[in-house]
Amino acid sequence: MGDPIVSSVINQVMERSTSLAAQDFAVLWGLKADLRSLRTIFTQIQPLLADAEAKQRKNRALQDWLRKLRAASFEVENVLEEVSTEALLRRLHVERGIRNKVSTFFSASNPLKFRIRMVQKVKDIKELLDAIAAERINFELKEGITDLEVVADIDTRSISSIDSEIVGRDEEKEMIVEKICNSLNSLDHGLVHVHAIWGVGGLGKTTLAQLIYKDSRVHKLFDLKLWLRVSNDFSIASITREILKSIEGDSSSLSHMELEPLQQRLQEKLQRRRFLLVLDGVENENKEKWNGLMEPLKHGCRGSTVMVTTRSKKVADMMATLPALVHPLGSLLENDSWLLFKSYAFSIQRDLDRIELETIGTAIVKRCEGLPLAVKVIGSLMCLKNSISEWSSVLHSEVWDLADEGSHILPSLKLSYDNLPPHMRQCFALCSIFPKDHEMDKQLLVELWVAYGFVPSRGDADLYDLGEEIFNALVCMFFLQDVKECIFEGTTTCKMHDEMHALAQSVMKYECSSIVPGEVLKCPEEILHLSSNDILHLSNEVMAKAKSLRSLVTLGGFSGVPTTHCIFEQRYLRVLHLGTSSHMLTDLPESVGNLKFLRYLNISRSKIVVLPKSIVQLQNLQTLKLTFCEHLSELPEGIRYMRNLRHLNIHGCCSLDHMPHGMGQLRHLRRLSTFLVGQGEGVRISELQELNLLGGEFSIKSLMNVRHSSQAESANLKKKQNINHLNLSWGWKNSSKDNLPANNSEEVLEALQPHLNLKMLTISDYQGSHFPYWMVGLVNLVSIAFEGCRRCEDLAFLGKLPFLKVLELKEMDALRYLDDKEGDDEDLFPCLGKLTIMDCPNLIELPCIPNLTSLQIIRSNEKIFRSVGKLTTLAFFEIEGFEEMKSLPDDMLSNLTSLQEFSLDNCVKLESFPGLKENTRLNGLKKLRVHHCHSLTSFPSDWFQGTPNLRSLNILDCSRVKTLQEGLQHLTALEKLQVWSCPNLRCLPDELQNLESLKSLVIGDCELVKVRCEKERGGDWSKIAHLPYIKIDDQVIQFF
Repeated sequence: MGDPIVSSVINQVMERSTSLAAQDFAVLWGLKADLRSLRTIFTQIQPLLADAEAKQRKNRALQDWLRKLRAASFEVENVLEEVSTEALLRRLHVERGIRNKVSTFFSASNPLKFRIRMVQKVKDIKELLDAIAAERINFELKEGITDLEVVADIDTRSISSIDSEIVGRDEEKEMIVEKICNSLNSLDHGLVHVHAIWGVGGLGKTTLAQLIYKDSRVHKLFDLKLWLRVSNDFSIASITREILKSIEGDSSSLSHMELEPLQQRLQEKLQRRRFLLVLDGVENENKEKWNGLMEPLKHGCRGSTVMVTTRSKKVADMMATLPALVHPLGSLLENDSWLLFKSYAFSIQRDLDRIELETIGTAIVKRCEGLPLAVKVIGSLMCLKNSISEWSSVLHSEVWDLADEGSHILPSLKLSYDNLPPHMRQCFALCSIFPKDHEMDKQLLVELWVAYGFVPSRGDADLYDLGEEIFNALVCMFFLQDVKECIFEGTTTCKMHDEMHALAQSVMKYECSSIVPGEVLKCPEEILHLSSNDILHLSNEVMAKAKSLRSLVTLGGFSGVPTTHCIFEQRYLRVLHLGTSSHMLTDLPESVGNLKFLRYLNISRSKIVVLPKSIVQLQNLQTLKLTFCEHLSELPEGIRYMRNLRHLNIHGCCSLDHMPHGMGQLRHLRRLSTFLVGQGEGVRISELQELNLLGGEFSIKSLMNVRHSSQAESANLKKKQNINHLNLSWGWKNSSKDNLPANNSEEVLEALQPHLNLKMLTISDYQGSHFPYWMVGLVNLVSIAFEGCRRCEDLAFLGKLPFLKVLELKEMDALRYLDDKEGDDEDLFPCLGKLTIMDCPNLIELPCIPNLTSLQIIRSNEKIFRSVGKLTTLAFFEIEGFEEMKSLPDDMLSNLTSLQEFSLDNCVKLESFPGLKENTRLNGLKKLRVHHCHSLTSFPSDWFQGTPNLRSLNILDCSRVKTLQEGLQHLTALEKLQVWSCPNLRCLPDELQNLESLKSLVIGDCELVKVRCEKERGGDWSKIAHLPYIKIDDQVIQFF
């Protein structure tokens, strides 16, 4: 395989030069011949790259030659970029009517000077390339077909999607779990025991530690469980700070604390608590540092455990408290390796040639040397290989000999990487811009790949969607791992295994770097992609040396007020991601216009009020992210000239109240978070007419400014097939239902019919009494939310939507029906699983919803509870905010035999708990939560008798509850009891002594009970003395 970076850059340069040469730009006068000659040189070199890559592993001179070729290729790319950008700027001048004006930023003010300069640049680069090309004869390179064996593309459906079953580690896991569980009796080496798991990279040390960490037997032993990934810089203060952050959840007060107060605070947090702390990836060999870190950890309860994973036997021996707690992790047995390999390589049944493939596969597995990571990676690769010759080619590849040549990269990983399609190799290699173990945001990765042109186009498909396909493929092949989705924040993150990170760094060792405190940037003049946890680490000296910089990504915040002018002098910058560093940025200088190659700009959460006019000069800009720039009052009027803009995100810009004119000219827009309809002569909704490529989530706000249906229809939503989540808001949030202005809401909404592909729909502050009939036709909808639609009475049509899973109804004053008025509710809402009802005072009945599992009813009409009994599939039921309600129907819960969680909150006048029919049992109920029910005095005995499997009972701020005596003895499965702010609770029930499953008792702000629970002396102490965990008013009284 050819050098992935050189090959890809050369391909891009050849395509770009061919495209430019075909253009009839005035800026190209005198350059076309030289551009063709550059292409000719690359045409001569390209067929040799496959042989050069293979031979360079043993030839230092050839490595240097490829390095020079790579640098020259980047220079050519910069020149081509400059030429095409100049053409864009001249077009901008013409469109804006600029003629012969001196401009600080536009080189088009002197086209002759530009042409002379570029001609000289091209000639200089041609001479450099000629010299490099001439050197190829020294290496006797042979022509070959580049990427002959590379997988053309990766269909993730063909790769096994099994959840990686842990193979061959049962014995090690059981041994360590047993030692941890028996640590109280079998060990006597201080209060805290340190286990150390060690072995080479890729053996599965972290995976084994995770298995132990999640084991149910281990879970029961510890009051506190903490997991910490340790960086190469073993800083006692940093690690202590991270441990405290994990315990407290808030690090704001910790950032400026010195080591001594940090350790004192940690010591206080760990006292009387038995904890399990996993330190993953430790490389520190300094005994003094380790002893310093352990000092506060020694104050945990007896049996507290620290578990360390490390590659070093020396580190393991130093850290383990006893030799018996050092756990060397060996390779997988051959049979286990084969089972693991087969689960991936043969995930699709291969009847043809199965025996031959298994023979080759067995030999391949042996070359993996029992490393689980190597086996999984190579197995997922072989799943994509269909012929015997392809399998044989992998088996006999020279790459397997890398280990014998002193390489630290696992051969299986390099083989799998070499077999990726070229564009995927580039995407993966760019991930090395992030430091080891960094949690990478999927959206950021995809946006970076798109910005660099790494994502090849495919018809009319959205490049961002194609980028997600690349992400999924890299995950399936284990190049990326630990994928986590945060539904609340709408984000997806991933990490790289240390071995994969090392592979990416080996590919991009000259181009990518991450600055950390105390480290010197190596070869700054060659660095193209740079990241830092603190923008202050990017000193003027560093930035001055990194003259070729293309990416600048900050991952953390500012440790002080930054000086940013050095950033805006980076003329070749393509990506500027300030991320969370933006929060101290108060303005963007006019010099941002100098970054004419910029494709991606993220200054989200900054305090910028107005963007500089020079931003319009960023003619290559594709992504502009301004999320939660709460002070931003307007977008530049010239934004309509930024024709390459594909992604504009202004979500959370609460001070922005209008859009600039001409938004409709941005025909390449694929993502637009929000469009604000202007008042009077402001920007009209018709600007959206031709923006038919818009996709993802899209919001239209201030629809009260749409004058008539023809304007709404001109938005052309029906043709925007890529939008999957649509938010429509009229903006009358604070209007009273009795004082709403006359409006044309119904005809406007009728004209805003979206495409049938829509999956999620939110409508806010709509003032019509009916919804349009087209909603029935949105058969792909899975989620609908109505908020502030105060005049609507009937939503029966929603019941016909075949795939609707989530329905939210909020502030719907007039709503009376969810089914038709005749009461025929058969076959309604066939897939609805979650229903939220809030502030719907006239909705008094629910239809039968056959698959509903989650129901929230907040501040609505209490009559609605009469119909809850028919919802027999409910698993979660919450009632909140019924401040005048005194009782609930006695039989409301009797039929809810699937109920697992029930919550009552802020029902301040509720006097009695909902009863159960005689002999009724809610066997599935596991959690009961009762908060802020001030009039409730007790729980009926039949209720506890009917919930024998209840495991968690949580009572908060029920000020009139005096006793828990009645029926508590029936809660034989109860594990956790929490009682807070019940000042009239006189004592704990005698039955607590007989609840053998009860493990945890937490009491707070219950003064009468607190006195009676005083250890050894209180009247109720004998009732609870047997419990393993007792906490009263934030103080752990007992833990064993």
